[in-house]
Amino acid sequence: MPIPAKKQVLFLMLVIFLGIHIHSFSQELYTARGYWIEATQDTYRKLNQKKVIGDSLTTNEVSYIQDYETYLTSYFNRLPEVEKIRYEQMKDEWNREFLTTFKSEITKEEFEWRPRDRFLNSLYGIYYGASLVYILDIENAAAAGIPLITGGLWLLGPVINPKKYEGITRSTVRANNTGKFLGLLYGGSLGLMLGGESENSDKLILGLSTIGSIALGEVGFQLQKKRNYSDGHIEMIRHYGIISPWIGTSLLISTEVDNANLAGAALLAGGAAGLLVGHNVSKRYDYTRGDVDAISSLSVISTGVGFALMVESFNENGSSSLFLIPAAGTILGTIVGQKQVKGAHLTKKQGSTINLSTGGAALIGLGIAALVETEAPTVLIGIPSGLALLTHQLLFHKYKKDNLLRGFEGRNRRNYNFHFSMNVMPENYFINQKFPVRNYSPGSNSPIANPLVKLKLRF
Repeated sequence: MPIPAKKQVLFLMLVIFLGIHIHSFSQELYTARGYWIEATQDTYRKLNQKKVIGDSLTTNEVSYIQDYETYLTSYFNRLPEVEKIRYEQMKDEWNREFLTTFKSEITKEEFEWRPRDRFLNSLYGIYYGASLVYILDIENAAAAGIPLITGGLWLLGPVINPKKYEGITRSTVRANNTGKFLGLLYGGSLGLMLGGESENSDKLILGLSTIGSIALGEVGFQLQKKRNYSDGHIEMIRHYGIISPWIGTSLLISTEVDNANLAGAALLAGGAAGLLVGHNVSKRYDYTRGDVDAISSLSVISTGVGFALMVESFNENGSSSLFLIPAAGTILGTIVGQKQVKGAHLTKKQGSTINLSTGGAALIGLGIAALVETEAPTVLIGIPSGLALLTHQLLFHKYKKDNLLRGFEGRNRRNYNFHFSMNVMPENYFINQKFPVRNYSPGSNSPIANPLVKLKLRF
């Protein structure tokens, strides 16, 4: 039975339609970029490098290279001529991109002990040895040799126990050093609390400061290696771990209680509270290291302003309660700093630049105070603090504005949950001209015109 003419036409159109789409699909399947990706496949690239430099290959490796090169030849032969030309034009640029990415990955993975790390490790080791010498009343040559030996042992840590240091990062070392410093402070505070003003309190303080430094340094090292806290998290704990003992001591001084045991207890309690508060604050907002640098410098500046106010008030009223003014300045600077940095996302460079510049401004202020030949403590403290505060705020607001604009303009768009796109289709103008002009009526609708421009904003 013959097929009707209309069905023959429809069948022919269907064949043509499928042929066009199959051809289009084949063009998308074999592309210049796809061939380049296959040619730089990791396993093939590494085996080919071994072959080029003359390393021996196993039978399976030789067979793999031969089979893979046959596959690459087949892939290249299937490329449309346009894609072959594009490959010749773009392969050098793609190779450069690959090398840049490869080098950056190596840099990220590689860890290097900096001179600062070596210096700090040896310094802590020497301190531990010197504490041992003092506690045991060691004299003669051993008094000089033991600190040097312990300093060397702390430098040899990665060699003595290499497994411990596998997979560490710069943040791990930072957490370790933070623990060592805070442990030294808190251990000494515990020794002061227990020993008070007794005869051997100095040895107790040195001994417990050494034990505390070693122990808390190891805790910081292992926690960071296991949980991988952000740099901002570590710095915030360090910040609160330092200012909280100072605040606790200020509270004790304001009460006019002269007791060494209570002073040690105030330092220790403040330190424990600081670690807890710093950890909880860091969980509420993802501070960067640059953010915490800005917070810390503002805290120091506000403490200096507090001291200037305290000295001015102390001349009129010698009450010990005035020591709460600098402590209040520390707290105020920290709280204001935490609010200011929300959304700023300061980089390490920006945060360190703020610290460096505020220090320079404070030094200039001190020089100005010296030039006016004044001995008034308010002027000597107030001018450096005022200049430092002005510099801090000017730089901070500039960096925050730059970072917000950079994010809005899309330079870091991948960090934001929106995407804007625009598609211009001038051909739709001619298509729309072919639509018949109809009068609108409730019973019929005119064809909807195709848009010339499509704007899409996705959240």
